[in-house]
Amino acid sequence: MKRMAKISGFLLWWALAGCAGGVLLISGAILYFTPKLPDRETYTNIRLENPLRIYTRDGKLMAEFGSRRSTPVKYQDIPPLVINALISSEDKRFFDHIGVDALGLLRSVAGIVTGNDWGGGSTITMQVTKNFFFEGESAYSRKFKEILLAIKMEREMSKEEIIELYLNRTFFGISAYGISAAARQYYDKEPKDLTLPEIATLVGILPRPNAWNPLQSPAVAQSERARVLRRMRDQGMISQEQFDTARSAPQTAQRYGRQPDMSAPYVAELVRKEMVARFGEKALTDSYEVYTTIDSAMQIRADKALEEGLENYDRNHGYRGPINHMRPSEDGSVDNWLRILAVTPVVADQLPAFVQSVSEQGFTALLRDGQYAMVNWDGIRWAKRFINPSAWGSSPRTASEVVKPGDLIRVTRNASGDWQLGQVPAVNGGLVSLDPHNGAILALAGGYDFNDSSFNRVTQARRQPGSNFKPFLYSAALENGYNAASLINDAPLARSDYRPENFEGEFMGPIRLKYALTQSKNLVSLRLYDTLGEDTVLPYVARFGFKQAEFPRNDLTIAIGSHEVLPLEMAAGYAVFANGGYKVEPYLIDRIVNFNDGEVFKALPLTVCHQCPQTEEAASPLAPANAEETPTSPRASRVIDERVAYIMNTILHSVTTEGSGRRISREFARNDLAGKTGTTNDNRDLWFSGFNGDYVTTVYVGHDLHEELGRSEQAATVALPIWIDFMKNVLQGKPENTMPQPDGLVTVRINSETGLRARPDESGAIFEIFREETLPPFGPEPGTSETTSETVESLF
Repeated sequence: MKRMAKISGFLLWWALAGCAGGVLLISGAILYFTPKLPDRETYTNIRLENPLRIYTRDGKLMAEFGSRRSTPVKYQDIPPLVINALISSEDKRFFDHIGVDALGLLRSVAGIVTGNDWGGGSTITMQVTKNFFFEGESAYSRKFKEILLAIKMEREMSKEEIIELYLNRTFFGISAYGISAAARQYYDKEPKDLTLPEIATLVGILPRPNAWNPLQSPAVAQSERARVLRRMRDQGMISQEQFDTARSAPQTAQRYGRQPDMSAPYVAELVRKEMVARFGEKALTDSYEVYTTIDSAMQIRADKALEEGLENYDRNHGYRGPINHMRPSEDGSVDNWLRILAVTPVVADQLPAFVQSVSEQGFTALLRDGQYAMVNWDGIRWAKRFINPSAWGSSPRTASEVVKPGDLIRVTRNASGDWQLGQVPAVNGGLVSLDPHNGAILALAGGYDFNDSSFNRVTQARRQPGSNFKPFLYSAALENGYNAASLINDAPLARSDYRPENFEGEFMGPIRLKYALTQSKNLVSLRLYDTLGEDTVLPYVARFGFKQAEFPRNDLTIAIGSHEVLPLEMAAGYAVFANGGYKVEPYLIDRIVNFNDGEVFKALPLTVCHQCPQTEEAASPLAPANAEETPTSPRASRVIDERVAYIMNTILHSVTTEGSGRRISREFARNDLAGKTGTTNDNRDLWFSGFNGDYVTTVYVGHDLHEELGRSEQAATVALPIWIDFMKNVLQGKPENTMPQPDGLVTVRINSETGLRARPDESGAIFEIFREETLPPFGPEPGTSETTSETVESLF
């Protein structure tokens, strides 16, 4: 008996010592690991991940970048059935424990010892810690830290906050992080719209989401769904009837994803690059949403106008033949054709197809989906044989002159929905439209098809603008003593090193400045530049946003647009005329927000202020039509005299009524449009920039490799129709917005040949507008021989 007591005492002593040692060991571990645990700010401010999303200013999704999906949802927006399903499946005592479930841990250990699967011991809180912080650590170290952090989190967060964090961050398979992303990915729904069987499916796959998800393993997902439903029923969360109905429901999961509301890839790529430059690679995962200045309706029209304009030019110059040719199989099989079609990209709306059969005035073509396109004569008749940009064959008379069986071609649908023979244009171009009051980019089409060529012609293509540049030179002349009636000699320059000509190859002698720009006379522009001097002209044109240091010195051809510029720079320059003389900077990103930090950026563009006091620095004759004037927006600076801006408006309006842009006056029943064409040597680059008080738009067309566009082509036949197509849609139903006439201007009658003021009884005189200080003198009395003023004589 004494021996037993002694042994019991000995064992008790060792037990107490063991307990004390265990307590010391655990205490030491707690003391060691506790300082290494994340602090409260770290786990209560978890940065939820989501792709970069890019929107138009009216909230249309244009693009997403990044593969991880995690659309955060607040606890109050999570359906109770989701919470009940999670708790019943993962942690039924969640609302009772302190972060660690002792019974669950003992059950887990017992299961491991006996070889039975009695469930894991991790609580929802412990799973949160594991998902966030301890990936890659050893099992024992990780588990101990999970326990400590779970207890810490339970002290510092409410149960509701922990549930919200779990359901927003947990991986649900494929690319979905969080219940909201999972609901959208598998069922194309919001969490609030999920049915009971759908909820049970999503919760059921949580232990192994990639392996058990309903797309990868439908049978396993069905089994796990039943498990969750049983637990919900057994714990009184659903009725037997709900259980029976949900268990027998079919599996409806599919792969969904949020599709863009519209496509604007050139815009999206500009934004993506800017975001990565600002925030690094986190820009693609940190739930950023970028709201741009793009107007969705204008953007859609810009893409379509450019696409159709390039196709029209290309068809007018003939058919270049099939992409390739593969002889039809002798047994009639189309398998080889389908394999080739599967790897031949679609470009814009043009689908690859193999010609299967040809009739006299039509053909049938196989599409990549195995369907057939029937192309009739109206879809073929355009296909004259291409020879070179300035020459093509006669119109075809039969379909067999154009295609033959086995040709790999492209087909597309016309406006009526009928199939027609297609061809990817060899030419390309760009279109950009700005709000002239603050520089907001409202539409930007950087090329025919982004997937075919990501080169952005609006922001990357430096090209010679030709006559499109002349208005900046003429504006310099007006600010330096000239007026719209000043006579300049349209005659060959007396220079041995350079003998330029006008576009038509003719000379008119002394002509008025306004007429010279309206008719785009090269020699007058060169003479103006030579007379004013580069030291006057170059600093002046820099006011419009051009970089003076980039212009060459001692180069007279700058006057006719030989210096290469970007289409975006041209649009910004023309905005100065459109807004009455103020410099604005083009910008694309209006604001940046994310779920974690709210609004992290808001653009404050230089803005023309109509209501501000009329000072030299910030006074505008135009009321902003699209720009929002806020007290925090900096005021745009005046860079040219408002009277000069008005006179330039009148001259550039005359281009649309009497000059190379006169097609505008036929297409528009309005009087507020102005602009200028531009055609370079050998017709390699074609431009049109035009505006009214609300919009300024530049169109550029040319080959990426600077090839000729054809002897018969000019800006008025290619670039201008694209501008018209775009602007007719944009201006439809909108009132006219013309620059009001500022003070300090007078309108008088002049002699159209001498540019001098007409006598009261003089016939044939025309009206012209002048700054008061540049008003020309009266012409000579009838019967005298004097015909010119000293100012005119000095220009010869």
